[in-house]
Amino acid sequence: MSKYACLAAPRETHGVLLDLHAEIKNDSAFKELCLYHGLLWEDVGNEPRGYNGPAPNDVQVLYVSAEPGPVTPTERLNLLPAITAAPWLDGFDLSLPEHYWRKNLESICKSIWPNDTVANMDKHLGGMQSFWISLPEGATTKAIPRPVLDYWRQIYAHRLFGLFPHAVVLAAGKKAQDRLRRLGIDFVGCGAVTKPGCNFKSVKDSWPRAGKQISNLLKQTDQL
Repeated sequence: MSKYACLAAPRETHGVLLDLHAEIKNDSAFKELCLYHGLLWEDVGNEPRGYNGPAPNDVQVLYVSAEPGPVTPTERLNLLPAITAAPWLDGFDLSLPEHYWRKNLESICKSIWPNDTVANMDKHLGGMQSFWISLPEGATTKAIPRPVLDYWRQIYAHRLFGLFPHAVVLAAGKKAQDRLRRLGIDFVGCGAVTKPGCNFKSVKDSWPRAGKQISNLLKQTDQL
């Protein structure tokens, strides 16, 4: 049994997400389209993926990036389920290429929840991508093929975001922000928390600004 098995999202709290993921997983037309365009799909594994965080109704901030990165060799040894309720930092080796970005996400959250930041992340932060299929290794800077992305937008994107009725959306990086604009979804934007963008000072400076903006929005809705 994987050491991450206990992090699988429970049905009693995450049922709506699990049901929609099962629908995506069983969508033969979407699978065929992804495979035709060279995207990854695993009948056993975590593609398509996914979401991490508390139950959708408890999410105050929904962190959205572009798409999942390719599975790294160390990640392959302990694949997380596609829908998880894992802690954001505890238990992860933040030196690994699949986890370093979590500290950058914490930097943003310190401006949202300055007290008990990590505990509040686990309690109120959800995270997912604007598209749920990884690009192949070595193709992470390329755009998702248009037919695949159009299908995703038309069938699944609005339904997914509609599951988070109380959340302020935090879009990290230009690609995620452009996709949300096309969908007409309101968001607070910041620079990417992943490489190479996260190494630039201008990007790092955008994180606390976004966090403070989200903090003000949560205060307006009495969530802080």
